[in-house]
Amino acid sequence: MEPKSGKVKRVNPRWTHDREVAKNYVGIVGVDEAGRGCLAGPVVAGCVILSAGFFSNGKNRKLTCRINDSKQFNESTREELYQVIQYLIDEKKVFGATGLASVDEIEEYNIVGATCLAMRRAMESASLMSNSTWVPCPHDDQDLFGKATGSVEKWKVLVDGRRMKGLNFRHEGLIKGDSISLAVAMASLLAKVTRDCMMKRLCKEFPGYDFSSNKGYGSPFHIKALQEYGPTNHHRPKFLRNLINQAGQAKGSNLEQTRLSLV
Repeated sequence: MEPKSGKVKRVNPRWTHDREVAKNYVGIVGVDEAGRGCLAGPVVAGCVILSAGFFSNGKNRKLTCRINDSKQFNESTREELYQVIQYLIDEKKVFGATGLASVDEIEEYNIVGATCLAMRRAMESASLMSNSTWVPCPHDDQDLFGKATGSVEKWKVLVDGRRMKGLNFRHEGLIKGDSISLAVAMASLLAKVTRDCMMKRLCKEFPGYDFSSNKGYGSPFHIKALQEYGPTNHHRPKFLRNLINQAGQAKGSNLEQTRLSLV
């Protein structure tokens, strides 16, 4: 069932940005992540592929008129907009997918490396879903300095924030990209809602940490639960070590007692 687009008061500036950029490309690929700063749970990345033809359809403009950075919305609105994106994916008007990196991978590769891993998985999955309409292009050594070599790129690949040196696919960083680019904003919503659903399910298994509310971030309730119960296997050991070092936890708390097992 086609979702309601709502009353369109003006053209979404993120639509305008990507439409103008797409005039010089086959299309735009947007990538973003969710959960990078959490104490618990995986980091999740989203990837959305918009062909240049997407912008020639007025219905697409109306459906995406409210798409913006996921942080601009409350939970119910994010879920509503997620359904709009999922409808567009189901109708093959866009291609989109998510990828994640586990707590173990965050521990092994650090959060930056794990974020790049999640992004790579999201990009590969979205490419597969598109039947290779867009294929990620590996960068060479010169790309690390922002100088792509070889043939001119046909797709504009935008990652929210600064360029990710550990992401081995050609891309450009776009500061505050989730508030500038439609494709990045859609990727932001895919990643955020997907991860939030994971944390809600995790809350049923570990209700004492209130994951359904804090989504793994260090809320006062979450910190108090860590002090009382200690960490679960879904908590990030390196993040907790940093938390202990920064906060100087009182001696005798369960969190302090787990310190030796986390180092």
